[in-house]
Amino acid sequence: MTEVRNANKTDRIIEVAQSLFGLYGLEKVSMLEIANELNISKASLYYYFPDKESLYLAVLEKEQAEFISRISEIIRTIKKPEEMLREYVILRLDYFSRLMNLSRLRLEAYSEFKPVIRETIRSFREKEKKEIVKILNKGIRLRVFSIEDPDMTASLFLDLLKGLRVSLLRDRRTLVIERDEYESLLEKTTAFTGIFIKGLRNK
Repeated sequence: MTEVRNANKTDRIIEVAQSLFGLYGLEKVSMLEIANELNISKASLYYYFPDKESLYLAVLEKEQAEFISRISEIIRTIKKPEEMLREYVILRLDYFSRLMNLSRLRLEAYSEFKPVIRETIRSFREKEKKEIVKILNKGIRLRVFSIEDPDMTASLFLDLLKGLRVSLLRDRRTLVIERDEYESLLEKTTAFTGIFIKGLRNK
């Protein structure tokens, strides 16, 4: 029973921190402010999370899990693997531009936190890659795609998507994508995905 209460408490802390980090950014939110929002003491908050970095990691992991769950559910409703890939990149871009707390970090803070969050980012990429591999394998089974190495192809696809996003964020102080930039990036990402899909098609 105690474990259930602790799990519920942890979930509530992460939920409140997610909201505050999303609104104000990691640097502007203190552990005391999070504790006050929860109506608990700062010491109680530190019982569950020893520092702000560990709480921030928990928030990132929650958002990543929500994205993977959402994308898996939506993709299962689509029959054509080409449309699965197109829908995936649209949802992924929306996630990075609007939902993920990582996008609200200033670049200086990101550099400081990068060693701490590296494993979380690596784990998320592996989960993403598994979803892409599922789509590619479905395309192979349906004889829509001709792919020798789905695993390598999925890695390449994710690397190229990342490259498009990174090129937009070059020479700036934040990782936030503005609305007009989002539209431009969406157009480029959609065009790239179309080209990529053509290269996968069975001749």
